[in-house]
Amino acid sequence: MHDLLQKLHAGFRKLFNPALMASAAVLALTVGLGAQSQPPPKAKTAGEAYKNIKVLNNIPASQLLPGMRYITTALGVKCSYCHVKGNFASDDKRPKHTARRMMTMLFAINNNNFGGRPAVSCYTCHQGHHEPMGVPPLPAEAVEPQFIRPAPGAQIQPLPAADAVLAKYAQALGGEDALNKITSRSVQLEEAAGNGQTYAIAAFQKAPDKMYAVTTSPQGTITSGFDGSVAWITTDRGTRDARGFHEIVLSREAEVNPVAALQSYKGLRVRGQAKIGDATAYVMIGKAPDGIIEFLFFDEQSGLLLRRMIRERTIFGALPVEADYADYRKVDGVDVPYKTTWFTNGESTSYIIKEVKDNVPVDDSKFAPPAKTP
Repeated sequence: MHDLLQKLHAGFRKLFNPALMASAAVLALTVGLGAQSQPPPKAKTAGEAYKNIKVLNNIPASQLLPGMRYITTALGVKCSYCHVKGNFASDDKRPKHTARRMMTMLFAINNNNFGGRPAVSCYTCHQGHHEPMGVPPLPAEAVEPQFIRPAPGAQIQPLPAADAVLAKYAQALGGEDALNKITSRSVQLEEAAGNGQTYAIAAFQKAPDKMYAVTTSPQGTITSGFDGSVAWITTDRGTRDARGFHEIVLSREAEVNPVAALQSYKGLRVRGQAKIGDATAYVMIGKAPDGIIEFLFFDEQSGLLLRRMIRERTIFGALPVEADYADYRKVDGVDVPYKTTWFTNGESTSYIIKEVKDNVPVDDSKFAPPAKTP
């Protein structure tokens, strides 16, 4: 037994002999583990793996395509929006140059404000649109127009001139002669507010661009008007200038002859086509006398104005204002929209006409704003 134990101890000493262990380590490194002693090959950057990379050249090449997929998702576009098919290195498309500037701006925002974290992304501003969403959304019931873009390779049909669209609009309303005969108008309306309440309104218009209205509500009587240059509102608290949304509504509702009013806009031009519900519309853009840019949607079939989209300017950006016109009916030979719905952020109000009388006497003093409350 004693001899057996001595042999075992001798065997262990031989097995764990430092010299033998060192030799084994050298052998292992030589035949099997030598690759781990060398640093792994350096991963290529996007600038090394791809052609013409100017902003993302230092990121790992493996991150480039996932990043591109993110951009297409955030903007709701395909690769061909920025790249030439079959030649992605080409700089021929302007959106590619814009994308580079936007990436540079985005990285600067995150580096300067969020320690480099991607707190602000392409989606922050674009939200699935190729143009940044700088304008807050309208209420859900304001159906967004679907702008029509020609399919790649499709033959582009020429758009009509703005004068031709306005001429068709005038004809659809009843003709210029009938429109010019209307010099004043009284309208009885029902206002259906978004809160479910309804109010009675008596409105009076006088050509070319004056109006006043008396609204009766449970909270009291509200008088408002537009004298051609100043919009105002009078309540039980006194009189003040109407600003923003209310000024826009009052000035546009003062248009007795809407064709003549639009003819005074500057830079009118037809920019494209859009679907509004089942209707296809020509989209016209122009600057109103008050300096506001408007998009006007005219039904291609009937010629009637379906919608106007306005951007109310503020120091921080634009707020959307929209009017939808429906239920046109003939009054004294002129079509009048019996339902007008105005939208702005979080609000929608519909005005339903109950009665229209043309060429009624209206005293000019009604349109003048009362003395303002100190």
